[in-house]
Amino acid sequence: MIHMSAYIPKNADVKLRSLLHWSKLRQEQLGEAFLITKDTVLGFLKRQIEHGNWRSVLEVLKGKPMTQAGRYMLSELRSKAVRKLIMRMGLRPVIATALVILLLPIILAKVAGEVIGWIRNRN
Repeated sequence: MIHMSAYIPKNADVKLRSLLHWSKLRQEQLGEAFLITKDTVLGFLKRQIEHGNWRSVLEVLKGKPMTQAGRYMLSELRSKAVRKLIMRMGLRPVIATALVILLLPIILAKVAGEVIGWIRNRN
């Protein structure tokens, strides 16, 4: 069973509002960052599954990247998301990193929920 709370940082809404205030990002920029990060996550996980790394993908989606491969995959995913935000939105690295730290767990929880729904519907 995947526990969505394993992903969501405590006080995520407060942290997000604080980040928006500190970084001076507009609400629409946050929406754009969310979409870019989600697209990055979905593309990355799809490529990993295509390369046969489904166990590591499952670990990441469960919120428990215990193996070296799972930890590496999560680290790569974070790095890719940060780079995409810097390239596509022109964000400073510190802001892109802070956004990914907050958005990635939320997006992984959403993706994990969608995958579970897809699997249940197939059975």
